[in-house]
Amino acid sequence: MIRNLIATTLTILLTTFVTHAQQSLYVSPGTPKGGKGTLESPYSSIEEAKRAVRKMNKKMKGDITVYLRGGTYYVSSPLVFTEEDSGMNGFRVIYKAYQGEKPILSGGQEITGWEPTTHRKIYSAPFNSNQKLRALFVNGNRARMAGMSRPITGQGSWGEMEVKGTESWAYGAGTVVEGIKFLLKDLPVLGNPENVELIQKNVWNEKVFCVSDIERLDKDTVVVRLQQPYGAILTSLAWAGATGYNKDFIIRNAFELLDSPGEFYFDSKQQRLYYYAAENENMSQAHVIAPVSEGLIRIYGKSVNSRVQNLAFEEITFSHDAWELMKVENSYGFGGIQSLGLAIKYIPDGNWHPTKYNSTDVPPPGTIDVKNSQNISFVRNRFEQLNSAIAISYVNDVTDSKIVGNFFNDLLGNAVSIGHPQHYEIGDGDIYGAGVEGVCKNIQVTNNYIRNISLDFRMVEAVLGFFVENVNFDYNDIYGTPYGAIACGWWWANAKIPPSTVAKNNTINYNRLGKTHLVLHDGGIIYTLGKQPDSVITGNYLFDGPRCIYPDDGSAYFTITNNVINSLHKLWLHIASDRCHDIIIDHNLVKDNGTINNGVNTPLTNTINFRNRPFDDEAKAIMEKAGIQEPYKDIIPAKEPAEISIYPFVPKEAWIN
Repeated sequence: MIRNLIATTLTILLTTFVTHAQQSLYVSPGTPKGGKGTLESPYSSIEEAKRAVRKMNKKMKGDITVYLRGGTYYVSSPLVFTEEDSGMNGFRVIYKAYQGEKPILSGGQEITGWEPTTHRKIYSAPFNSNQKLRALFVNGNRARMAGMSRPITGQGSWGEMEVKGTESWAYGAGTVVEGIKFLLKDLPVLGNPENVELIQKNVWNEKVFCVSDIERLDKDTVVVRLQQPYGAILTSLAWAGATGYNKDFIIRNAFELLDSPGEFYFDSKQQRLYYYAAENENMSQAHVIAPVSEGLIRIYGKSVNSRVQNLAFEEITFSHDAWELMKVENSYGFGGIQSLGLAIKYIPDGNWHPTKYNSTDVPPPGTIDVKNSQNISFVRNRFEQLNSAIAISYVNDVTDSKIVGNFFNDLLGNAVSIGHPQHYEIGDGDIYGAGVEGVCKNIQVTNNYIRNISLDFRMVEAVLGFFVENVNFDYNDIYGTPYGAIACGWWWANAKIPPSTVAKNNTINYNRLGKTHLVLHDGGIIYTLGKQPDSVITGNYLFDGPRCIYPDDGSAYFTITNNVINSLHKLWLHIASDRCHDIIIDHNLVKDNGTINNGVNTPLTNTINFRNRPFDDEAKAIMEKAGIQEPYKDIIPAKEPAEISIYPFVPKEAWIN
């Protein structure tokens, strides 16, 4: 009996020891398959580790940490995490860099076999892909899509296309423009026109049109036919989304436009990639990465009652994902009325408000795309050289989660987007219906360092929230943006639909934000929309922006206090409409007391003006506190990241406001 008891006790102790020993798994890229997940015999891929976690997580008695050894983990499609990959029993599954090492999750593919062409500076290499290539990286630097050296002027619209109103992408019947005319001397007939893109900006809006065909009309004129139906959707937008057919366009992505060092073009028909090398680039030794994976991580639960839970990603570098623009049927493009609320349906008069924003979507997927999930955290990661429209998208029913202490740099899109414009009402959306649609709430977006974002999708703020609840956009450091820095809210009071009751209890506090609106007008360094009861904007240090704090149409129930604004000859506060109301604006410290305040019950009190004198100790203390907090200051690089542009071929005076 005693012997059996001892044996049973030893078995229990051994089982307990093994269970706890199994709480750490190890992965190392390039190792042989069939590893045991130990430090000495690691798995070769994250997928192997995921499968192992699924065998362990049902009986978790502590966190499971999957340590990623240094090196590059190449993926051709995103890693997908579902409910089966969750941390169970209140514990987390953590995917984390092994101490002192740098794991890189890359959606790219190495390109080799470069050969010179008849043009001594243009090289080509085979690349097997059926997708448009919108980004390329050569020796660690972002290349540019081949493009014209200057904007060219449209010569008016061309042709008509009938929309019956019964199409899945239409909210009514109408007649739309089929194409845009240009002078032949400005735009020759280009080969592979389906790859060509046209870009046009207007105030706070910038659209990317994709082309179906280019045809010569007469001896002087060509017509560019737009891909349909996305062309119909984009050309029917109202306000700043309206297309100027007689205004300037940028034309890019044609072999004939490959004429400057650092440019590339991919011929999908011939499966050949072309690159115009600089004098000091040896393509036989170059390290070239082409993005292939549409996004890198997808965390998708099924519903508000079936969520992915308790996942964390720490100290990982995410790079080189691909994205082909918004897709409607077999057509592509990018554009909307404002920010990331992109148009996906044709509306005869272009007014999307009566649809309750069901005519809009945010770009799917983000590099990190999260839906129906709880307790998801991204902490101390690096997001670099990404090409999606959003680096981290907590898009639907994401709760109790974190985006903290991350480094963002060199992104075609923005850093963070929370929520969705269709969350105006919960449960009625075209994309997320009852039982699936849920407000994003209780989320920290804090202590993030953000540079060189929205390089291509320039109408998008660095950090953005739609209809969200108890989201903290605090202690971030954002600098050098083509549009605004932080925006929170959706819905306009002139929309002729009732105000949403979803958004509330949000904060935009203690951020360091500056040098914004380098390309587009309007908006603010901090920009809000709609009623957001019990929301606060405090302790921020704002500088070098045209409108520093901008509660736009319908903004209500904010407290704006103790901010320092260092921006000369600009508006530190802009409340343009009397549809904004019930906002407390007290004790802000400003270098120039320029304001527009047409709000109702929005009095300015105790503003301290430092127009002709230095900021005092109180202001300096606020400035010092704003931005990254002490525990995360190590993510700030010793040297400010170099400015990156994918439009260097455009004269600055011609294209930047």
